[in-house]
Amino acid sequence: MSDDLQNKRSPEQQSHEIDLTIQRMGYAFNVTKSYRDEAISGRLLRKRAGYQEMMRDIRSGVVQTDLILVDTIERFGRVHELESIRRGLYENHGVLVVAADSNFSDPLSPQGRALAMVENMRASEDGRIKAHNVLRGKRDCAILKHWPGGPAPFGYALKSVMKSVHGRDEVDHCILVPDPSTAAILQSVFAKAAATGWGVTRLARWLNEREDIQPALKPFSSATIGRQLDSTLYFGELTWNVHCTGIVADIRVLERNDETEWQRVPDFCQPLVTKELWMQVQALRELRRAKLAVTEDVELSAKQIQPSASGMTLNYLLSGLLYCSECGVRMVLSTTQIYVTKAGDNRNYASYRCPAYRAGGCANAVSVPEAWVREEVIAIIRQRLFPWAPSSKAT
Repeated sequence: MSDDLQNKRSPEQQSHEIDLTIQRMGYAFNVTKSYRDEAISGRLLRKRAGYQEMMRDIRSGVVQTDLILVDTIERFGRVHELESIRRGLYENHGVLVVAADSNFSDPLSPQGRALAMVENMRASEDGRIKAHNVLRGKRDCAILKHWPGGPAPFGYALKSVMKSVHGRDEVDHCILVPDPSTAAILQSVFAKAAATGWGVTRLARWLNEREDIQPALKPFSSATIGRQLDSTLYFGELTWNVHCTGIVADIRVLERNDETEWQRVPDFCQPLVTKELWMQVQALRELRRAKLAVTEDVELSAKQIQPSASGMTLNYLLSGLLYCSECGVRMVLSTTQIYVTKAGDNRNYASYRCPAYRAGGCANAVSVPEAWVREEVIAIIRQRLFPWAPSSKAT
């Protein structure tokens, strides 16, 4: 099941439907092992522990099976790669995916191939339609000045508005109200940014060093401070649907929507800062962005169609895979400007660092050279894949 708010009996009900269909069709199936994912979206396969365990068992031969039985094909997955996954399971491992709602029809027969095409399309469309309905409902909430969902932004708290249904009180919607424990901190950040012109890293460090802020609210990160300073919510206006998320190669990708798709709701909540102060801070941030753009030697690409995922993950093998041993935050890759060596070669130095260190949220000041850690990891992989081969690092 996709969400812990959904029917918690759903996995048991699906298993029961599978058993009933086996009995009704008179099949002598021997169920080898059952796998389940609870409260995990079907859109990201890598986050589904049960699915990944099943695939490992099949690929390694731990489980010898001919069929994967599901209640409906949507329970197997709602990804665009569904057709290629089913084909790969059959061609590489001799395993077919069949569904109880179609009486486990043979996907290799002409009728089964036609049904499989419909099932794959239905699974993809199921996710698209659900996403559309959720988006429609959230847009309506925003227009009505109801909080459209998710945790309350820093500085605010959620207040439930009740309604009476058949003589029983229940939550109708939630609205944002200032949070006494954090609103003053947020206001001080805007005041400090306007008075000093500091960047987000320096502001985050200033917050992390303040003794009057309770440790439970720390550490503050520069990325979070930047999002807060850019949010129109703090002068009372909700700007909703600025970004959308998509799935590319089983990775969640954040994309910016066209401004015509944004939903602006003035007087959405009680402001924490004035619009004048917010605009003053924005002007300073734009000035800093302009200076940074001048100092960076950015080569513009001539490509008209840009890939959805960042190119850095293609250039550096371990991007996004290294974590700080102190605070657990994902390490960030930074590179120096290209310089010319004595031999006349153009080079630059790349290293991984904890992004929380500069903001004062972590004590880990170690800079890990990208070339060194890449060679070490590749050497470990080579040793595990080919333990009989002499140990040598990749070049």
